[in-house]
Amino acid sequence: MNASVSIRIPYYGYTYTFSGVLSVQHAFSLKIQTNSESATGSDYVNGARNQPDRVVLSVIETDVGHAAGRADRMLQAMESVKRTRTLCDVVTPARTYTAMLLSEFTATVDESSQSGWKGTLTFTQYIPPAVPEKINDNSSTTKHTGSAGSVKTVTASQLKQILQRAGIF
Repeated sequence: MNASVSIRIPYYGYTYTFSGVLSVQHAFSLKIQTNSESATGSDYVNGARNQPDRVVLSVIETDVGHAAGRADRMLQAMESVKRTRTLCDVVTPARTYTAMLLSEFTATVDESSQSGWKGTLTFTQYIPPAVPEKINDNSSTTKHTGSAGSVKTVTASQLKQILQRAGIF
């Protein structure tokens, strides 16, 4: 088994450390655009953009050596972290990740884990949505705002009739 892995939830001040970690998979990837026109923006460099980091943990949680019910409480805690989409820090022996969301969580109880559970937890880096660029209101460039189309003139008496039918006048 690998060294311990902890999940810190700064918002609540909780830290969860797993009893047994079978594996830790670190995933760092790029999205590469083949169409040069679509690969624009400040987050693209050389036609590629970083994808959110991912950490996949394969763990065993058990009551052995701990207070009775610990595995059940950990199961409920991880389910709650996923359901509420709470940002957390994932601390592995290789690296500490911040602003991570528990995006996938599976837990199995079988003959080999009767006093606990074994499962896979996938944490994905949270990247806040990009703020749209503000258009310069002082620009001297003419902007096309559409066309008015055909304009229909309404007289005061016609307008009064429309408002009376609507119950406004």
